[in-house]
Amino acid sequence: MKAPFKLIICTLLSLNYSASKLNAQVAKTQVVQLEASVKESTISLKWPKETYSGTFDIYSRNFGDVNFNKISSVAGNINSYDDKTGVTNKEFLVIKNNGTAADALGYIFAGNKFEAPIKKGGIVLLIDSNYLSALSNEITQLKSDLIATGWQVNIMFVNRTSKPSAVKTKLKKLIESLKLRPKTLYIIGHVPVPYSGYFSSNGDRPPPDGHVEGSGNHTGAWPADCYYGDFEGFWTDYIVDCSTGGSARFHNIPKDGKFDQTTIPNNIELEIGRVDMYDMDNFSTNDTQMVRDYLNRVHAWRNGEIKFTKHALIDNNFTGLNLASTGYHNLPCFVGLDSVFDNRDYFTEQNKTSYLWSYGCGAGSYNSCNGIGTTSTFASSKASFSNGFTMLAGSFFGDWDSKNNLLRGALAAGSLASCWGGIPKWYLHHMGMGMNIGYGAKITINNTAEYFNGQFNGSWNGVFIALMGDPTLTMNTVKPPTNLTISSTNGTVQLNWNKSSDAESYNIYRIDTSKYEITLARTKCGTLSNTTDTFFTDDCNWASGNYIYGVSAVKLETTGSGTYMNQSMLNIGSIDHINQTNAIELNKVAITPNPISNEFSISGLRQGDVIDIELLNNLGQLITKYKDMHVDEFGCLKLTINQLYNGIGFVKVNNRSNTMAIPVVFINSK
Repeated sequence: MKAPFKLIICTLLSLNYSASKLNAQVAKTQVVQLEASVKESTISLKWPKETYSGTFDIYSRNFGDVNFNKISSVAGNINSYDDKTGVTNKEFLVIKNNGTAADALGYIFAGNKFEAPIKKGGIVLLIDSNYLSALSNEITQLKSDLIATGWQVNIMFVNRTSKPSAVKTKLKKLIESLKLRPKTLYIIGHVPVPYSGYFSSNGDRPPPDGHVEGSGNHTGAWPADCYYGDFEGFWTDYIVDCSTGGSARFHNIPKDGKFDQTTIPNNIELEIGRVDMYDMDNFSTNDTQMVRDYLNRVHAWRNGEIKFTKHALIDNNFTGLNLASTGYHNLPCFVGLDSVFDNRDYFTEQNKTSYLWSYGCGAGSYNSCNGIGTTSTFASSKASFSNGFTMLAGSFFGDWDSKNNLLRGALAAGSLASCWGGIPKWYLHHMGMGMNIGYGAKITINNTAEYFNGQFNGSWNGVFIALMGDPTLTMNTVKPPTNLTISSTNGTVQLNWNKSSDAESYNIYRIDTSKYEITLARTKCGTLSNTTDTFFTDDCNWASGNYIYGVSAVKLETTGSGTYMNQSMLNIGSIDHINQTNAIELNKVAITPNPISNEFSISGLRQGDVIDIELLNNLGQLITKYKDMHVDEFGCLKLTINQLYNGIGFVKVNNRSNTMAIPVVFINSK
């Protein structure tokens, strides 16, 4: 849905522009700032109170649905709404409606004990081959961390001198060879940067920062990592002929390896993020060391060793433009309305205390933002700068493949992720319910009409939109349990671990890496595992063999969007399990009725066991079979025969450790 805001075509002024602090902030007035709280089955929305002559119209959709449906409308002097449908999580859209048009709108993904699946999907680590040896330990650690977070990891190294088209061909070949198609791409290092577009006053769209010919000359092709995430679109290199850009990087002529597309030709398939510290000499260390520092920092973050205060700040030096609406929209969803401050200075505050989120905008250059600071400021503040996630907007630094780029400077200084927030609007609000940042980055890149795009300089759906940082990152972390030990004793598997200081309970999983299955273990043959203890007995593991287990710490996380069940990384271990107590006892097994017609039951089995059943004729030939049948809580299986057969035969029962065959009579009643 698009709100009828007027399209803005403008140039973000150069560094010497001094934006006045106006009382009226365009960005703030165009957003309905939302937070959510939950109580039992009710989700309560809240926004800043005001006297408004129109209405606030509330829409919602269930997670994964396409369309928003109007559910209510409240008067302009009301600033709350209670959803009592009992749905534990849904996305809301609130429109401030003056009767003829929308004056403002806001989105939030709210929930009550929302639980994201432990299986995150497949991911490809696309890594600069310069780091193959230099960062081997850190890459191994990253792979281990991602597996422990629920990702299936594949790694591909590429030379930084390769052509982007060759890199994509190799990437596509890898993806098509995998059983599980990845959903995420994590680019590490100076992997060849694709360039694409005809950003020009004479082209498809103006440069997203407005610097057309004669006004900064930021024209031609821009960095386009989204190219690596699109396997269906048609990317060409024979149309655009534009050499007006102020740097040869932007010059785009036919058959030069830079692509013609200004907007993505097809929705990208992969969530994409990049960590690239190349050509950042404002920092005293080289790119290898800076990437090492980043990977180690993220490792510490995942382990709950780094914490940020759940506050957010907005330093808006473009009060006449709507860029900061990205901050006003997202940040309350993360920390709540009362914990977002828009009267504090970006660096002053984050050098003296920590902030989970921040937003800053102002007139810019490649490495500076008026009213905020410079890449050199990030470098000099590295020891004290304390920020989790940041969004920055201004001219030029959205062109991230530039020397000492400001967005990458934030990463080098200590942020976990950054983006050019506001050009276009970014939609990361799902992170308030524990979703990873790459999920919102993909939404933002693909967005044309699903969310209001900000209508700034035709920037939406642009090939330049990019996330700086690890795309798998979530907003809050939980310290995992430590020192997991696993033993096989008397036919059961015993797990013990040291407690996590963050944990309210623990989940125990069985992991099958060959099938990419992560399933909750069961206790007492039926109950899913969740315990407040620091030990667990798996008494349902009947078959001998090697097994992998994982234990996660669980905490009910409260954010500006409600509550969700936040899980730590899995502490993973394996055991060679021996079970000699799992034989099927013939004298306890009974089949009724016998003779068998259409339906029959097998009783006397072990509760919770997994059984394979074969029906055989009197010659031992297969009539039909049933695989992976789960014995119910009463030790029974109920089966139906679909094949037609008359005569004496057998029911063969196999619990993966031993087999027995019971004689029966089959009667064809059809």
